[in-house]
Amino acid sequence: MYCGIAQAASVLLSDPCFQLHSIQHLLGRGEASAGADHKNFSLHSYTDYITAEEAQKVEKMLAFLTEESKQAAATTAPTSEDDLCPICYAHSISAIFKPCSHKSCKACINQHLMNNKDCFFCKATITGVEDYSKPAGS
Repeated sequence: MYCGIAQAASVLLSDPCFQLHSIQHLLGRGEASAGADHKNFSLHSYTDYITAEEAQKVEKMLAFLTEESKQAAATTAPTSEDDLCPICYAHSISAIFKPCSHKSCKACINQHLMNNKDCFFCKATITGVEDYSKPAGS
């Protein structure tokens, strides 16, 4: 079971669209506006719709994702600009397109392939996507 949770966390944290602070906001931990008199949003306020057990599960998920995020940041080697995805500049290059051999991160190419079948760069029809790892010594 833990393996599935770790995989899900890895997928979430590697997605450029995922923002950890969104879950913090759901739990009422968002930053309040300076001098604001209004109450912050919190799942804990919706007891007619969300049980205490469900809210606790979200709390545990946030704690787990926060720890995973810290560990990933601590173990990730600095990335040079040449190794970053030329689409999002948020993740390392991890996919290579066939037949043209252009590269991006998997999140960007997967998102793009939902609506398009052509390369971002040269407009060739993408016939496949392979994992890419930087050659040793580069």
